[in-house]
Amino acid sequence: MQISRVALFSEGLPSLNMRAHIKVPQQFCDGLVKCRVVYGEEIEEITYQSYKQKDIHSLKMVADDSIDYGYKYLDRNHINALYSQRGDCDDIIVVKDGMLTDSSYSNLALLRDGIWYTPSSCLLRGTRRQQLIDQGRIIVADISIDDIMQYEKVSLVNAMIGLGSIQIDVKNCH
Repeated sequence: MQISRVALFSEGLPSLNMRAHIKVPQQFCDGLVKCRVVYGEEIEEITYQSYKQKDIHSLKMVADDSIDYGYKYLDRNHINALYSQRGDCDDIIVVKDGMLTDSSYSNLALLRDGIWYTPSSCLLRGTRRQQLIDQGRIIVADISIDDIMQYEKVSLVNAMIGLGSIQIDVKNCH
């Protein structure tokens, strides 16, 4: 969020202390909670909701060479339009210029020979993805659509989903 604010609004913006703004209501103190922060130069809205992980068993590869999602935006119309092309699959893998990027709501990690790799061409450099890279648990690699069958599984990864929590066999990637 801090990086996005500086890049999108002004280099001189002071960092926001999120610990001072995040106050989880009592009704959300049990279980997993998703905190959504809408911001511009300042915080505009903070909402909370109980989080339930989606059941994802299949992915549809959808090509779009024009998509640009380097920052997390409130407007997800472009991604939603791609998601609507998933057919009978549970989610999508966005393919840009022949390279794997992300799903509709998470980064990807692909398993080969016991090692997890993440596409270098991701759309959004997510915080969990970066944490896993920093810990040496995933390796950044160029992964084209033609390479996917060299891998065994795809894991969806984001702030709410840990590495390996959702795994899809590559034969279920269409």
